[in-house]
Amino acid sequence: MAIKGAAHGIRGRGSYNVTVKLEGQIFKFNFLTQHSNILLAAAARSSQKAFARSYQKKVIENIKSGGKRFHYPPHSAKYKKWKAKLGGGGSLLFWGGTMAQSVVIKHAAGGTRYSVGIEQGAKRGSYGGSDKARLSVSDYANVLDHGSHPYMPARPVFSDTFKEHMGGMKGLKKAVEIGVIKHMAKAGIRVIKL
Repeated sequence: MAIKGAAHGIRGRGSYNVTVKLEGQIFKFNFLTQHSNILLAAAARSSQKAFARSYQKKVIENIKSGGKRFHYPPHSAKYKKWKAKLGGGGSLLFWGGTMAQSVVIKHAAGGTRYSVGIEQGAKRGSYGGSDKARLSVSDYANVLDHGSHPYMPARPVFSDTFKEHMGGMKGLKKAVEIGVIKHMAKAGIRVIKL
C-alpha cells in the first residue's frame, strides 16, 4: 500500500506563536515591563488551549459523522460489503470508535503551544486483518488523510475540520487575539488591535 505524501505522518494543527507590540498608558509602563511576558504567555496559552479543546471536539464530531460535511467519496461496494461483514457498518472514517477516542490535545514542553492530533503508537483492533498488517491509529489516520492510491481516496478530516469549522490560521489568530485582549483587560490594561 502506498501512502501519497505521507513521509512525515499527520501534522499537529492549531499551533500559533504570539507577538505583541506594547504602546500607550505610560503610567502603567513599569507594571507592563515587569509583568507583560507573564501576562501575555498566560493569555496566549489559555486562549490557544481553549481553541484546541474546541478543535478536538469538532474533529471527534466529524469522525463520528463520517465527515458528512465534507462530502468525501463513499466506500467502494466491495469494501462496504467487507466492512459490514466484520461489523464495521457503512459510515466513513468510523468503525468501532477507536480513532475518535484517540484524538488528543498535544502540547509543547512547558505547555507553551497546543495542537490536536493522535498520539503515535495508539493501538486499534485488527478488524478482521492479520496482526502483522495491523496499523496503529495514527498510521490509519495518516492513510485516511493522504489516501492510498488506488484503493482509498484522501479523507483529510483533521485539516478539513481546521479549515472549515475552526477558520484555519485566521480563526486561530482571532481566538488568540481575543483571548489576549480579555486577559489583559482583567489586569486593567487596555489592548487595541493595530
